[in-house]
Parts: sequence; structure tokens; C-alpha cells
Amino acid sequence: MKKILSIILLLLISKSFAFSQCNQSLVKNCCTNISTTSVFLQQFRAKLGDTNTKNDLPVARFSVLMSKGNTYRLDICSALDFEGEAILQLFDGDKLVASTYHTPSKTDFKAFEFFCSKTAIYKVYISFLDGKPGCAVGILSMKK
Repeated sequence: MKKILSIILLLLISKSFAFSQCNQSLVKNCCTNISTTSVFLQQFRAKLGDTNTKNDLPVARFSVLMSKGNTYRLDICSALDFEGEAILQLFDGDKLVASTYHTPSKTDFKAFEFFCSKTAIYKVYISFLDGKPGCAVGILSMKK
């Protein structure tokens, strides 16, 4: 019985290491998209599992303080080891301000810039298209 439990535990641990790109190297790869005229501010990591319903898709939520008069850039990078394609959305309260995915045209962008017109705490949501399992990192940078 101990051998079976040991094997199961070993398999669970090795599964977590099997997706090697879903770690700091994904953050480094995503940071290469930041221009030399920008300053790195924050990273948002999300690893979400599969879902059975399209009505209640899993979402990773983060809060960030943005200051009036600054231009921010948000980048999203998906790990290649997962089938999910990441979507990053920026909300001011309940109002969607910007997104890396344009639903009507089904166009996927890897980044967007946002000029902040008021100092506030904004919400960053990371989800995966069609609720597929995925791992992603979002990068917040500020233009100099």
C-alpha cells in the first residue's frame, strides 16, 4: 500500500514539473516584448484548469493602482505547453476598458496600451479562450 501511495505522490509531483515553460522563463520571454522606452512594473501569473461549462469560465483576478497621466502597456504571453490561449482584460470597476481579444472579429492581440485618465485601482483579469486549461503571464509596464 505504501508503494502505491508513493508512486501516486511521485506522479503528482512530476506532473507539476512537466510543464516547464509555466515558470519564471515564461516571464523572461514575455519581458522581451517590453521596449527600451518602458519600465517594468508588475507581473501577473495565471495557471487555470479545464472547465466543463462555458457559462462559468475560470478567471485569475488581480488589482493594480494606475496613476492619471501615465501611459501603460499590458502584454500577455501564453505557455506553449498548454492548449489555452490567454486573454488579458483591464477593468475600471465593472467597465471593460481594454482587452487583448476582440470578440466580434475574433482577433487576438498580444498587448495593448492604455492612457490612464484617472488615478484608481484597476482590475486585471486573465482567462483562457473557450475555458481551455492554460498558463500565462501578464506584464504591466509604463511608458517613460
